[in-house]
Amino acid sequence: MPLVLVRIDDRLVHGQVVVGWGMHLNPDRIILSSDTIASSPWEKDIYMSAEATAPYPLTISVMSQDETISFLNGHLIEKEKIILLVESPQELVELVKKGLKIDKVNIGGMHYKQGKRRLAQYIFVDERDISFFKELSKMNIQLEGRDVPSGKKINIIDMIVSLQ
Repeated sequence: MPLVLVRIDDRLVHGQVVVGWGMHLNPDRIILSSDTIASSPWEKDIYMSAEATAPYPLTISVMSQDETISFLNGHLIEKEKIILLVESPQELVELVKKGLKIDKVNIGGMHYKQGKRRLAQYIFVDERDISFFKELSKMNIQLEGRDVPSGKKINIIDMIVSLQ
């Protein structure tokens, strides 16, 4: 699978991903995997419109989880470099349970909402998030917090341990 980055970011497709990570990794495609957004034509169009403003040739695909797994397991994409985006650790656990094979995930932005605690400057979590991170860790998936390519790497499990 040609995944150059798997990222949890509640803002999904935005400048930090398209420009920051995109200029660093030079992907051919960004896949936004979300059952909710994939079923909403107007939301899908909004995210896909970032193709036109990217500073390099880029395809943005919005897919349901099942479409994502099917696409990534297909043999036609072997030459593409892909960034995979999900909105939450729960969505990533669901993708892994459906067959996504990864060994590392970047946590790039989980912003403050009521009931969430600060794990890092740009990562806020609640007990559900923590349980999904622990589940990913038990699957031998490395959890690295980093907002931009030049940012300091944060071991998410170490940060969770320090919270408790």
